Amino acid sequence: MAAPPLYIIIALWPLPAASALPPCFKVIYMKKAKPAGRRQKTVKDPILPRAAATAGEEGKTRYGLGIILVIVATFIFAWQDAVTKTLVSHYPISFIVLIRGWIFLLAGLAFLALSGNGGLKVNIKTKRPVLQIMRGLLVTCQWLAAGVGVHYLGLAESTALYEAYPLFGTVLAIFILHEQVGWRRVCGVIIGFIGILVMVRPGPGILSGGTIYALAGAFIFAVYMVLTRLVAAYDQPQTSFFYMGAVPAIVMTIAAPYVWTGMAVKDIWLFAALGACAVSAHFFMIKALTLAPVAILQPFNYFQLVWSIFVGLAVFGDLPDKYVIIGAALVVLSGLFVLYRGQVRKPRIFVRQRGAP
Repeated sequence: MAAPPLYIIIALWPLPAASALPPCFKVIYMKKAKPAGRRQKTVKDPILPRAAATAGEEGKTRYGLGIILVIVATFIFAWQDAVTKTLVSHYPISFIVLIRGWIFLLAGLAFLALSGNGGLKVNIKTKRPVLQIMRGLLVTCQWLAAGVGVHYLGLAESTALYEAYPLFGTVLAIFILHEQVGWRRVCGVIIGFIGILVMVRPGPGILSGGTIYALAGAFIFAVYMVLTRLVAAYDQPQTSFFYMGAVPAIVMTIAAPYVWTGMAVKDIWLFAALGACAVSAHFFMIKALTLAPVAILQPFNYFQLVWSIFVGLAVFGDLPDKYVIIGAALVVLSGLFVLYRGQVRKPRIFVRQRGAP
């Protein structure tokens, strides 16, 4: 059965230039030689987790726990994709996204109620409702596209294409956030896209399979991450988590009369497993980000590709071919290099102590 045509429209709220972004996007610790006789102090980015300011053995322990949580989350995500691939063979992906949105909405409400700091009434309020709604709409589109992609592709292949989102994110940062990207990172992005071409082997049938959907899902997720970066300056993580589930639930509930198909009793446990995997994996990922910086955690996200190979082989008997392995290696290595260069070239400032000349 041929894949249905792709109707995904991405509407971006006008984003500010880099110079107009909140200071927290441009303030990171600075390493600079101290002028003689002058005291300096560093200005800390309020978005960075508290672990970034933790030193010694305690900091190492927090970093290590964050890394473990990310690895566990990627393992759960691999099984989530396996459950999705099983369900999408019997149900429309729109119906699956509807149930998943309802589960996320309930989990988000519970998360807000138990998170403290005022409970549900306070944490549900957002200072940037438009950005939060846009994030939710993008998540809805990403779930739909990724579901179609995983249906027509093997787990390892769809995951490898999805892991291209940091490369898309780098390109978006140039044109949307007007970030300066050096020639080394540009070369890394080009190598990554060469890896994508190796995996997909473009031909007349590329638009009829799941490849275009998997790549669309990766691109949409990259846009989603840009909006998440902007909204993080104003709202707490639990608030963003709530809207990530509330918006898809509302949108798909409106479409429910057109997508509802009913659920077989024997498949209830699969839908329950899908919701449990999605909620727990996102919870572990959010918790990890409170323990260690993104720069420390991002490389370990590629463990999902490893888990997907094993899960795909164990559940579906899928074994990626040499082109997928070679292309995935190029995508992962280029992603790691782009991440490394991004950390090297991060803008840094320093502030002199009051009274210093």
